[in-house]
Amino acid sequence: MGELALGNPTGSRLGNSQSWVIEPSRIGLWAYFGEFWRYRRIIWFFGSQTMKRMYKRTVLGRFWLLARPLAPLAISTLIFGALLGVPSDGVPYFLFFLSGSTTWVLFEQSLMWVTRSLDMNRGLVKKVYFPRLVVPVAAVTPGLIYFVVYLMILVVTLVYFLKTDGRWYLVFGPGLLWAAAAAGLCVLFAIAVGLWTSVWQARARDVRFTLRYVLRFWFYLTPVIYPLSQVPERFRDWIFLNPMAVIVETFKWGTLGLGDLYPRGLLASSLLILVILIGGLRYFTQVEAASVDRM
Repeated sequence: MGELALGNPTGSRLGNSQSWVIEPSRIGLWAYFGEFWRYRRIIWFFGSQTMKRMYKRTVLGRFWLLARPLAPLAISTLIFGALLGVPSDGVPYFLFFLSGSTTWVLFEQSLMWVTRSLDMNRGLVKKVYFPRLVVPVAAVTPGLIYFVVYLMILVVTLVYFLKTDGRWYLVFGPGLLWAAAAAGLCVLFAIAVGLWTSVWQARARDVRFTLRYVLRFWFYLTPVIYPLSQVPERFRDWIFLNPMAVIVETFKWGTLGLGDLYPRGLLASSLLILVILIGGLRYFTQVEAASVDRM
């Protein structure tokens, strides 16, 4: 990483020839960011490559972008909404679950692809030098695509219920800005965690398989399929230790007016994400070169 520095020449046993020790120069974190910014244009290249890998060698191709979200939405609505009768804070359960799933899928998909990013591009990162940070940042592209797809489904669903129920469930106002901020925080959180897991995945491919189970457990600790109002008061503070709980609640409040806004919980989650992100950046910049060599 960085420019090469020539060490002091040392005498050689063969005549008067000299040998030079070539070492990589050490650069600070801010210098690394400057280098990352100079290479920012290749983010699109890696993002497009990740998009192509999403449904490579599939017959239906981009049709899965719509089919994959609709299947779990329909099944979960049937099980939790119709059969189990899980409360949905006064809105149709499909709309409630869709609103919560929008930010969760953004986080889940982004984190999974960021985790795999170095491993998927190992052939290129081992041959050409560029700031490796570009790779995990670009890998959030599938998560952003799914986020847009879920937003489109959300708009169509809102129009449907406007025609059937005569009610427009979307809340216009400053809450939409809070919802956008929650989505942005969700992407940062995925990158922050992914900076750690991408390096681990480059060393051992077991990481992404383990991460799938962790995310499934994490999903049930996040108020996506159930409202936060159903969580007993004595457990409410504990659930806010999960940053995704606050993010999901903020998005649901900003779009549908469900639940409450929790400024202190949002601030605490933002600080926690910032700590994980800074730690992840330092860890990634220190070990990514050695991890790439081991791939």
